[in-house]
Amino acid sequence: MLRAPLPDLDRDAGVSLAAQIAAHYAEAIRGGQMRPGDRLPPIRDVARACDVTRTTVQQAYRELATRGLVEGTVGRGTSVVGQGKHATRRGGKAKAASTETPGAASRTLSSYAEAALRRSQEMPGPPRLDEGRELVANFAELAPDGERFPVDEWRAAMDAVLKERGSELLGYGNATNGLPELRTMLAERMRDIDPRATADDVLVTAGAQQALDLVLRTFCAPGDAVIVTSPSYHQMHGLLRAHGLQVLQVPFGADGLDGEKLANALRRDNVRLLYLMPTFHNPTGRSLDLAQRRALVETVRDTSVPIVEDEYQHSLRFRGKALPTLRSLDPRGLTVTVATVSKELFPALRIGWLHAAPDLLRPMAAVKRFMDLETSPLLQAALVEFVRRGGLDRHLDALRDELHRRHDALQRAVREHLPEECTVTAPDGGFVAWLELPGAGQGDRLAELARERGVRVVPGRVFDLNARPSRGVRLSLTRADHRRIDAGLRILGQCAREIVRAPAPAIPFV
Repeated sequence: MLRAPLPDLDRDAGVSLAAQIAAHYAEAIRGGQMRPGDRLPPIRDVARACDVTRTTVQQAYRELATRGLVEGTVGRGTSVVGQGKHATRRGGKAKAASTETPGAASRTLSSYAEAALRRSQEMPGPPRLDEGRELVANFAELAPDGERFPVDEWRAAMDAVLKERGSELLGYGNATNGLPELRTMLAERMRDIDPRATADDVLVTAGAQQALDLVLRTFCAPGDAVIVTSPSYHQMHGLLRAHGLQVLQVPFGADGLDGEKLANALRRDNVRLLYLMPTFHNPTGRSLDLAQRRALVETVRDTSVPIVEDEYQHSLRFRGKALPTLRSLDPRGLTVTVATVSKELFPALRIGWLHAAPDLLRPMAAVKRFMDLETSPLLQAALVEFVRRGGLDRHLDALRDELHRRHDALQRAVREHLPEECTVTAPDGGFVAWLELPGAGQGDRLAELARERGVRVVPGRVFDLNARPSRGVRLSLTRADHRRIDAGLRILGQCAREIVRAPAPAIPFV
């Protein structure tokens, strides 16, 4: 029988203790730590361990039963029966229809494939408008705007390298770490945030997502724990669960990372990695300032826990001075930087890279070799040519200028349309900002009301590992010019006033 650890409750979270207990066991069930037939701990044991009343635990268990996850039997306690709201009952037994693979395949999947399938099916997408509803503003999509892609310049760079080196680039290469000329170029472009960057410290990958996967495969094994921020990049949640890893969340707010909770999490014996977005964090847009970065490095100094810093938007700064990477500040040499051109140029160019000490890159390069041999030499060579021709710098200059205008428009609209109870982050770069209301769950309510009136935002619960009710929503500016921003914020302001004036009950997570 499998059993998840007892819940670790946060009494300052703004979410009921019963909801936290329910969220803990719901995630354990969906993550595969507890399977059909496993029993939840007795109510009295959870109440004693968590210092709550039995009524609180009973409420949590009833919520799990309502969702079809567990079933209580007199004399036998509470047992897991399914994977969630899509479970169907036949002959008194529960069956998780939403994650089942038909036929013999369902009996041959690895635990990784099962977890990946389950998480991909459960992962919520950006909210869609009802059919016939006119779109006022789209703040939901984070994908770059295709209208801004430098198609002609990219085609010219691709034609040039095909003409000069086509027979070489269309065959198998022999550079798992990446083309030397690209690694040199990437290192040079990183030196504004890591002055010691060299080509030997670069491993080219098929986008940032492969880079993150390589880090997990190198440092972690099933059952290990990884620390992430709350809120955090939601695709990372699925990747961590697919690898069978436990996830510990540390709050990330206006004052940066909660240092005390981070220190407590680092004391756990099974922690193997700390994942962060220190610059233009997704979903909040916040950045750790220099003092906060140094404090964070000091917190991990006496540990052997590697840091992976996701710097996917570092080149999109339009205001202020570039901040050093955590890697450049880490005296242990245990920080790995992940970067990509997918967000700054276009997603179809699946080129990212890892920046780390060579002794960390060697095992990752070995793992990568057995995954895909190497990242496309043709795309790497075309990127080098595109940069040499000045295409990337011209594109980034124009993109940063446009992002600056859009963020300025957002802040003007915030001052004009939002009630004073709301706060919105003011990033110095990147695509996103974070709108927050004063009450728990009010961000989720705002997303729903806004959708009904033609404005798409992503509710904050999407960025919580357990989909807990959130005060915030993410605003992405990739698809909204200044006119759309003003129109969208006008509606968000109307919705926010309704919520603040008459708070609605928190939306239960699913």
